[in-house]
Amino acid sequence: MGRRGPDMIQDTSPIMPPLPADLLARVEKIRQDFMAGLPDRLAQIRQAAEALEGLDGHDATTARADLARHAHSLAGSGATFGLPDLSVAARALEEVIDQMGAVALPVLRAAIDGLERAITGAAPSAPAVNALPIAPALSSEGTYRSVYLMQADGPGAEDLADILAAYGYKLTAFPDGDALTAAVADAAPEAIILDINPHGMIPSATRMTDARGRKIPSLALSSATGFAARLAAARAGCDAYVVKPPDANALVNHLDRLTERDPDQPLRILIVDDDATLGAYYEMALQSAGMQTRLVTDPLQAVEALYDHNADLMVTDLIMPQCTGFELASVLRQYDGLLALPIVFLTADLDTETHRSAVRTGVDAYLTKPVDLGDLAETVRARARRARQLKALMVRDGLTGAYNHPMIQDLLATEVARAQRDGTDLSFAMLDIDHFKKVNDRYGHGAGDRVIKGLSRLLQQRLRRSDMIGRYGGEEFAVLMPQTRPEHAAERLNLLRQQFSEIPYVHGDTQFQVTFSGGVVGLKPGLDAKALNLTADAALYRAKNAGRNRIELG
Repeated sequence: MGRRGPDMIQDTSPIMPPLPADLLARVEKIRQDFMAGLPDRLAQIRQAAEALEGLDGHDATTARADLARHAHSLAGSGATFGLPDLSVAARALEEVIDQMGAVALPVLRAAIDGLERAITGAAPSAPAVNALPIAPALSSEGTYRSVYLMQADGPGAEDLADILAAYGYKLTAFPDGDALTAAVADAAPEAIILDINPHGMIPSATRMTDARGRKIPSLALSSATGFAARLAAARAGCDAYVVKPPDANALVNHLDRLTERDPDQPLRILIVDDDATLGAYYEMALQSAGMQTRLVTDPLQAVEALYDHNADLMVTDLIMPQCTGFELASVLRQYDGLLALPIVFLTADLDTETHRSAVRTGVDAYLTKPVDLGDLAETVRARARRARQLKALMVRDGLTGAYNHPMIQDLLATEVARAQRDGTDLSFAMLDIDHFKKVNDRYGHGAGDRVIKGLSRLLQQRLRRSDMIGRYGGEEFAVLMPQTRPEHAAERLNLLRQQFSEIPYVHGDTQFQVTFSGGVVGLKPGLDAKALNLTADAALYRAKNAGRNRIELG
């Protein structure tokens, strides 16, 4: 068989790994809790129905609304936990309540009896655990992200590998589709770069999958600059397009976005649902997809929880006793800091007007119960990531991706207040690249930018996800390390100092290395954010005056 080109690349077969035992146990525990709570729910419905007897006017309207809420909740959660008959019976009860003018107790009681039969005969089917989302897998290359290059002809792979290595990517080049396909089947990369004619691509060249069945992101690298070439790449399924010779920052920014490994904390989601069992079910699904969640059963606590959790997105039920999802969304939009917060509605209501009302309220997505957990995770991830990306344009430095100066100052004030309130440790460090002006003077500002981004990338990769990194200005960085004693922070940063000093930077035929100095201080009684900053800065200058390439404790 002859040499195959990129148009002959075949998709690898997805192999879904078994779900962890602890995750299966969590699913079953939540289902059992739901089943165990059904008799109490039925008793609440009967009690609410009895309260309607003898009532009229506003009191009857209030009691009927309470009864409708209980029925609505079961209509949505029944099918979610494998009880479709229960959902049908609960929806029938809800329809009776909605059609009631004067209280028709016999009809109401008959509907409740039907609901009771559905509950007593409940035999839930096995949970659809295969639909549970799984967190994106990190690269098996350790601190480096694996990227494969498909290059039909021409030199340049070695130079490209050198560029990407400085930013934490390990590039492996392949000359044809056969070699690339075999390599992906053996060990899938986090992204694929296709350095071939975009007009020669077909979807199979850009839609290879990893072992979990997820599409591997692909990037087209081409000397063509026109719309037609970009359109051809997009039609073939490429996720990004970079013109040759590639700008290093543009290429790395695309790879950072496509590989979905955020340098800071995982997506943070707030779930608001008065049904604690159903809320725990959604929590389990989003956590298994790699997100950090918090569940609030009282919507009146949502605003405080959003700020305390620093949420990227809120998932909320529509029908709740304290206030509706519509009302909650309207209140949130009154806060400047929550005006752009993505909101996802979950409801058993299939009414078209309800959907329209959600759109008018500024809701970003509307999912109907029973909610497919995979759809929930993908909907939440996509909107939360986009919100974080848009926010990053305002709060992150364009060159390094680290927080900009105003944002790291705000985070310092927030973390100081949090540590003082909780009585926890907090360390703050100021870092500065040594003799940086000489790097610019000798090798040019492009080389200087690579050094700055190299240090930022090292900090982002080697520090914890809970640590916060900011570009303070020029070649200076600030690092916030919550729940860390200063001596431990100094140890970590000193190790990074040693590693950074060993990284080779290449300029033409010249190879050079760079060092940095730092000052570290821990939060003490009586210190505020400004004093902490000044103390760390003073420690940094002591390190500079003591010969550089060292870490000083303040």
